Amino acid sequence: MRISPRAALVVTAGALALSFTGVSTASAAPGVVIQENGSNFNQVRDPQGGQCYPGLGADTAIANRTGGTILLFPDGNCQTKVLNPLGPGEFRPDENVGSFLALD
Repeated sequence: MRISPRAALVVTAGALALSFTGVSTASAAPGVVIQENGSNFNQVRDPQGGQCYPGLGADTAIANRTGGTILLFPDGNCQTKVLNPLGPGEFRPDENVGSFLALD
């Protein structure tokens, strides 16, 4: 039995699409990122890799209690070239956290 080139392309595209659907769930960093800034408190559980999360701004205490590294940004949308890595288990008592991005 021969498969036409078009059928082979459809099968290949379907397999690729299925392989990408599992990427987002597999790339979550298990654990929690905790932020506190005066009276403001925020927790993000199991942050997804590649997703930008809002920070609490200047003078933020932040703890990375995940299994992966996060990047801290001074701006609110993870776009500046100034970034600050925070490894698994690390804590910083006084950071400017406009946003953060989970790497893994």
